Amino acid sequence: MLSAQKADVGPLLVSSPSDIHGSLLSDTVVERNCTLHVRGNVLGSLTIERGASVVVEGSVDGKIVNRGGTLVVNNKGLAACVTLAGPPQAEASGILKINLTALAANWEALAKAADAECAAVVKADAYGCGIGPIAGALAKTGCRTFFVSDLPEAKSVRAAAPNAVIYVLNGLYAGSGAAFAEVNARPVINSPIQMAEWDAFVAAQQWNGGYALNVDSGETRRGLTIDEAAGFGPRVDWPDHGISLLMSSLDHPEKPDHPQNERQLAAFRELRRHYRGVPASLATSSGMFAGPKFHLDMVRAGAALYGVNPTPGATNPMRPVLELAARIVQLRNIEAGQSIGNGSGIVAKRRTRLAWVSVGYADGYPPLPHPPDGKLQVLVGGRRCPVAAPPTMDLLPVDVTDAAAAAAQLGALVTVIGAEFGVSELAAAARATAPQVLGRLGRRFHRIYYAI
Repeated sequence: MLSAQKADVGPLLVSSPSDIHGSLLSDTVVERNCTLHVRGNVLGSLTIERGASVVVEGSVDGKIVNRGGTLVVNNKGLAACVTLAGPPQAEASGILKINLTALAANWEALAKAADAECAAVVKADAYGCGIGPIAGALAKTGCRTFFVSDLPEAKSVRAAAPNAVIYVLNGLYAGSGAAFAEVNARPVINSPIQMAEWDAFVAAQQWNGGYALNVDSGETRRGLTIDEAAGFGPRVDWPDHGISLLMSSLDHPEKPDHPQNERQLAAFRELRRHYRGVPASLATSSGMFAGPKFHLDMVRAGAALYGVNPTPGATNPMRPVLELAARIVQLRNIEAGQSIGNGSGIVAKRRTRLAWVSVGYADGYPPLPHPPDGKLQVLVGGRRCPVAAPPTMDLLPVDVTDAAAAAAQLGALVTVIGAEFGVSELAAAARATAPQVLGRLGRRFHRIYYAI
């Protein structure tokens, strides 16, 4: 078994049966009667000698010279791969694993459920998960449209998805039109001032790139008012008007029966009469589950892609994507009545085995609810153990009294987020929202992006 090959190591000679878990970047020669199985993509040149056999699970982009062997290309959109980011595992405060196969499966499930195009919201660095690997995986899976926060994120998506349509949610500022043209991104116009700025750039540069109009159809106070948007309606009669999307957002998407949803839908439908022929989008992740009538021409999948439950109170239909583990860096015995934690005012009610775990609020771990209710937990050897006191900047105090001694040892890894205790459950226990938890994930983790 070989790891993914790097382009700077020179040509790779395969002289024995080889299995590569990852993409093949270097030029490769498979010698006579040898076999090679690439569980990724082939980007360099590939020479196959007589009698050799090669199987590629991804795509083949380099030059192929076949001198009498066999080549099978399965063309999987998301081939098995491993990409690493952040500090080395041995030095990192935690290990964050991101399952790109589960991410892709979540997008496919949402796309199948929607009677509309399914776009991906990868704003805020893909909700803290890493915009480059996330956008690349989604593009390979079939996603054609992405929503980002700003221009730097648009550039990251463009590098990972060269043919994608990219909308920038924050719109544009004075003098930023040229940057939109350079990356071929589309601003989301949120105010008449932004519209004027965009018009000035288009007129001066003869740019024909598109843009979206964001409308406040409810009470978000973000975007154009209904009246402002209606006033721009006559633009659709202009040649090359450039309006490629009319969009809004539900105020209460997680509550399908909320009367405000119907009011917003009615207002948005009325506004669409001014924009005949322009695609429209109203539903984000939770809004998709409010019913097909909210799907319109495009749905914008966001937090659900990363495993967050879009249907609070019901079973999570999404697959878990993240797993975060951190190490026990200290163990202490605390007697009943002694204080726990950094001046937290919490005292031990029994003799307690306390573990300090290498993740804190600097890594995005949420505060402990007050008063503590024991719902904020980590898994130690598969057993749920309560967080004993508020996190410090770097450490999390955990009560491991009831955990197996073999699992609660110095240097042992404990699961902070996983299939058994996911992002949505962690957020609920911390009395926060799942996007808040995701968006705060720190950069001190060793990150492993993998597909299986």
